Amino acid sequence: MTTPSSTEAPGFLAQHLPLDKATTSRPHITVTWAQSLDSKIAGVGGKRVILSGPESMLMTHWLRSMHDAILIGVNTLILDDPRLQINLLPSSLNLRPPQPLILDPHLRFPPTARILSEWNTKPLERGKTLLQPWIICSDQVPLSQRTSLEEEGARVIAVKVDEKGHIPPSDLPDIVGKLGLKSVMIEGGSKVLSTFLHQRQREDGSVLVDSVVVTVAPMFIGQGVGVVPEGEDKGLPPLRTVHTETMGKDAVMVCTVNEEDEE
Repeated sequence: MTTPSSTEAPGFLAQHLPLDKATTSRPHITVTWAQSLDSKIAGVGGKRVILSGPESMLMTHWLRSMHDAILIGVNTLILDDPRLQINLLPSSLNLRPPQPLILDPHLRFPPTARILSEWNTKPLERGKTLLQPWIICSDQVPLSQRTSLEEEGARVIAVKVDEKGHIPPSDLPDIVGKLGLKSVMIEGGSKVLSTFLHQRQREDGSVLVDSVVVTVAPMFIGQGVGVVPEGEDKGLPPLRTVHTETMGKDAVMVCTVNEEDEE
């Protein structure tokens, strides 16, 4: 069992996530979530449920700090209003917070979201504990709507979408690379996790997801939201577990999706 330190990242993360090899031409993509024993990540209607114990939650903040950016879907933002910070880590370490990215094709981002309101109301924390939220939306969203949100303080990044109006997961490496980011940690929600897990390859033919980090809490939720939505449990990639760590009451598994597994 590992008791994580608040001053040093868990060794198994640095050992099994080769983030130092990531480049803007091939950003490292990590997909991560916390789940119950019955594979639920939220309660009925997406209601937030505290799954991670203090040890694995601290680990998650270390994991965030190791990535250039943290990405969630707009539904998660609307439901949970997360801060996407690394506030469990000591400020004395002077760690740069991860860049908040919101995947929001139709630009439903609420201007009242905490990640934006804190950016606007705490100017002395900018670049220290806070970074400006970046919203990735469809280039079909009216310019006036994009401009309005930028006037509220966010940065809006318009990208091409597919015929269904979705931002293809395979486009994400190119998008974040052009933004100067070498790594991105995808935290949810369920639809975003499922979409990225189902998309096997990048545009260059290599695997899309490099690492999968899953925290399993010893509890049942019952009715609730699964890791993948109902009916989307086919076509998931084969995973190779490279490390399992017990952290407090929880088990943390680090997995990879490798080229050999796809053959």
